[in-house]
Amino acid sequence: MKTLIFPAAVLLLLQACQQATMPVKERPVQIDTMQLIAPPANSVKVASNEASVVGHDSTTYVRFGDCYFSLDWVIPDQKRNDFEHHPDTLYFRLEHGHSIEGQMLAVTTGETDRVKVYQRYETSAVIGKEPLLRWKHYLSPWEALPPEANNFFVCKKYSAEERGLFPAISVQVLQQYTKQHAPPSVYSKIAHLESFPAPPVRIEISRYYIRLDGLHRQTPEKINKLLVIDVTFKG
Repeated sequence: MKTLIFPAAVLLLLQACQQATMPVKERPVQIDTMQLIAPPANSVKVASNEASVVGHDSTTYVRFGDCYFSLDWVIPDQKRNDFEHHPDTLYFRLEHGHSIEGQMLAVTTGETDRVKVYQRYETSAVIGKEPLLRWKHYLSPWEALPPEANNFFVCKKYSAEERGLFPAISVQVLQQYTKQHAPPSVYSKIAHLESFPAPPVRIEISRYYIRLDGLHRQTPEKINKLLVIDVTFKG
C-alpha cells in the first residue's frame, strides 16, 4: 500500500500522475491511492469553516479541515449545501446508473486521529419512475465499515432483501396519499391496485448516508460529518 501523501507534496505528485492515462470505464472497486487521496490542483477553500467540495473527472473530493476523502459519480447539490452555516452535513446526487455500493474510499488525516466511517441507507416507494420521497421510508441502522487497510474503506453492498425493506402500509394509505400529493398521472397507475407493494409500485434505495467520526489530536474537538447521497431516478 502506498504511503499517505500530505498536502505539501500533493501538487508535485499530481503533475507526475497526469502523465499516466487513467482508464475511462468504471471500476467496481477503485484502488488508485493517488486518485482517492490527493485532491485536484484547483481545490479551493470554500468557506471560513474550511469545508470544500470539488470535482475532477468522475471523482468528487470532499475536504473537512485537514481531512480529505473522495467518491465517484456523486454530484454536489448546490441548492441544499451551506458550507458556512451547516458545514457538518453535505448533500449530493448520485449519477444515474451508478452506485456507491462497492466503491473504495480513502480518508486522509493530518492532525486527526483515525476516522471511523459508517453507512446506512433509506428506501422509498417508487411508482413507475416517480419515487415518493416525502412519504414513508425504511431507514436502516448505521453499520461501521471495517477498514480494508489503513484508512481505506469499501462501501457496503446490500442484498435484494435489504433493498426491499419498508414499513407495513396498506394499499389504501398509499392510494390516499398519492391522490392528494402526486400528479393525477401517477395516481391513475395505482387507483385500482389491490396490494402493496405490487407492480407498478416497487421499493428501492433512494438515499445513502455516510458518516465520519474522529477526534483532533491536540484538542478535545470532535469531527462528526454526514454525507447525504440521493439516488437519481430517470425514465
